[in-house]
Amino acid sequence: MRQWGERWSPKPPAKPPGRGPDNVASHAKYKELLQVTEAANPLVDSLRQTGRLPAHFVDKTTAAQHGYKPGKALNNYVPGGQIGGDIFHNTTKVLPDSPGRIWHEADVGLKNTMSRAKQPGTRLLYSNDGLMYVTSDHYKTVNFIGRYK
Repeated sequence: MRQWGERWSPKPPAKPPGRGPDNVASHAKYKELLQVTEAANPLVDSLRQTGRLPAHFVDKTTAAQHGYKPGKALNNYVPGGQIGGDIFHNTTKVLPDSPGRIWHEADVGLKNTMSRAKQPGTRLLYSNDGLMYVTSDHYKTVNFIGRYK
């Protein structure tokens, strides 16, 4: 608070709000998050309607039984398939923990005809008690997108 008679000269902001590289980076991150969330819509719809991923999703064990090797193109072994349903162990605690909560993961927006090693780390993370998150940076950050239960 200013005292009576004290001169006041406001400091101009370091940079105008809403401009500059920080805003551009934020815009790019939000755009990427929107794209991942939209790509996850069919998975979200399936979870809400059936409690399961769409039928073309297989876990890594099932994929391996068909000859799939990690990092390879899944379509060569499971035509039309996507990887999803495996347990996500949440060792970095990026997701909220709760007693009895089990997290699962599913690929989002990946092309099954292309090597998985060359694709983005976009995933849907969903829990047995109905929480859903997406990540666009292979589990470094997650964003809550709702519940399916």
